[in-house]
Amino acid sequence: MFNDKSFGVLEKSLDGLNKRHKIISNNIANVDTPGYKKQNVSFKEEIEKALAGRSKLNVTNKRHIPLGSTDLNSVKPQIHTVEQTNVRNDNNNVNIDAEMSKLAQNTLEYQAVSQKIASQFQRLDSVIQKGGR
Repeated sequence: MFNDKSFGVLEKSLDGLNKRHKIISNNIANVDTPGYKKQNVSFKEEIEKALAGRSKLNVTNKRHIPLGSTDLNSVKPQIHTVEQTNVRNDNNNVNIDAEMSKLAQNTLEYQAVSQKIASQFQRLDSVIQKGGR
């Protein structure tokens, strides 16, 4: 059951959602800081690439060996600073309404993933408890 990739995916999702929560909170804390540029976190695309076994190198023939394929263990949340936009005259680009909305969405996603992990552990516990009978 632990060899299944689902636990790894859920673990990496929680890591990414936790990092995103910290970054969004930091954006909100710096809403009035002149010159501050908001940051975003991406991790879902990297998880999808790892699950698909895709690498950064293109394979043009089915007999080619894919090099540098991404392993789920190597997936880490990526932080990106958004430089292009300006919301205010002081060069701060944090929109408090957008950040609060992202925070609420991120919280809901974190709760859903946490519930999924709890469900899987309950299932595992049930198998352990009833397995010997």
